[in-house]
Amino acid sequence: MKETKGITMIALTITIVVMIILAGITVQYGMGLLQNVKLQDLRTNMLLIQAKAKEYVEEVNFQLVNVTDEAEKTRIKNENLKGISLADSSIDSNVLNAANATGKIEGEKSDYYYLNSEILKEMGLEDMNSEEYGYFIVKYDIENISVDVINTKGYQGNYTLEQLNSLTGEE
Repeated sequence: MKETKGITMIALTITIVVMIILAGITVQYGMGLLQNVKLQDLRTNMLLIQAKAKEYVEEVNFQLVNVTDEAEKTRIKNENLKGISLADSSIDSNVLNAANATGKIEGEKSDYYYLNSEILKEMGLEDMNSEEYGYFIVKYDIENISVDVINTKGYQGNYTLEQLNSLTGEE
């Protein structure tokens, strides 16, 4: 009888196929993790913006308790609400186009404010470039003391914080 040394071609082929399958699964799992990290990063930034913007809304609401003069109300809002109104003529057309492209800007544009890099820095969000993260838009609702946060880049077609929370299953 002849003695064989080494492995057969079939065993080698099976080993290579198994390794390719394992590599594919690992790459797919890694890509899923990266997507989840991007979603959580965007969501965290939007939660930070919402928390800080809500402080501004609460301050305005507190100051408007006994004010009846519309000019005074406008002054208080302008002093305390941060951002550049989308109704402002000085707003960058890129920001306005990106905000409109989300389909989330409803009603008066004067209710929506663009948060530029300086304001984001005040909120504790440094290094937020628009190419990577898109633009952040907030809608201040003084009467209901709430804030809606919209990101123009979004995540897989979801642009609002509420939509991102529904993706992660959190409120």
